[in-house]
Amino acid sequence: MRTTLTAAGVAVTALVALAGCSADSDSDATTDATTASATSDAAAAGADWPEEITLALIPNENVTDLVTTVAPLTDYLSEELGITVEGVVTQDYQAAVEAIGSGQAQIAIADAGSLAAAEDMYGAHAVLQDVRFGASSYASMAFTNNPDKYCDDEPVEATYAATGQTFLYCNGVASGEENTGVGPVAMDALAKIEPGTTVAFGNTTSPAGYQLPVLALEENGVTIDDLQQVPVTGNDTLLMAVYNGDAEVGFAYWDARSSIDAAEVPDLGEKVVVFGLSEMYPNGGVVLSDDLPQDLRDEITDLMDGYSDVDPDTLQEIFDQTDWVPADADAIDLAREVNARFSGQ
Repeated sequence: MRTTLTAAGVAVTALVALAGCSADSDSDATTDATTASATSDAAAAGADWPEEITLALIPNENVTDLVTTVAPLTDYLSEELGITVEGVVTQDYQAAVEAIGSGQAQIAIADAGSLAAAEDMYGAHAVLQDVRFGASSYASMAFTNNPDKYCDDEPVEATYAATGQTFLYCNGVASGEENTGVGPVAMDALAKIEPGTTVAFGNTTSPAGYQLPVLALEENGVTIDDLQQVPVTGNDTLLMAVYNGDAEVGFAYWDARSSIDAAEVPDLGEKVVVFGLSEMYPNGGVVLSDDLPQDLRDEITDLMDGYSDVDPDTLQEIFDQTDWVPADADAIDLAREVNARFSGQ
């Protein structure tokens, strides 16, 4: 007999904010049709497959929009698997991990730290990683409004291929011919940061805005507590803190300068110079509960891996990505190391 992995009778709590994927009677009819099809197709599925599973996603500003956007993915999985796949929204990344651990979700789309945590805490399986701008990993960039201090050479212009914008870089981070954003590059320049320097950091859970920079600073002999920390939230505010002179140095993902409206801040790429790149940190991705049978995990992985060919528009709308690729265990290990270092934060 099939087992139902969704906890029966569990009330909706702050852990998982359940939100139906149908918004009106038409979508209800579609869901009913999908469910009926799934029921008939399920006979061909593995005997130990559940009748229903749940896919958890992180929140955005409009929960309804997120669930509506992901509906094509859950409908696709339901139809192809022959079982019902529901979409839910979790409170945050940690909640997504706990949803996997508690059986309230069997699939989670989350950040790399959550993939590692779900593996370590609940024996889950990180199976896929997001691809953005052609890469499944990214670097934290160190930037400044004082290139005379942190640049060993004259800043050069280079084009950020994703948007076609031109920004300034130094210390070999990029050149006119090449701007890949692949680190580590020139992070020893962080040793020039003196006690009392104003440094803009992101949220302590942010790999690019806080965690990778802290590790790099420590490796270069800089004591974090000696700095005048300027805590801000969001990559755009990190950049503007340095642009406006509230901080001399800041950190964000490469190249977050493209997130600022050039019409509003036309000289950002000139006043804010990138002088170093951290080691590469993995993008987030997909993690599957160990409660799912191996053959079902394999099927879900294959279906989601190929989803970019089926519906690239939805994939782009969900998390601004272009593909999923098989998870890199070594890359997830880096996220695991970062988790261990900052678990007390």
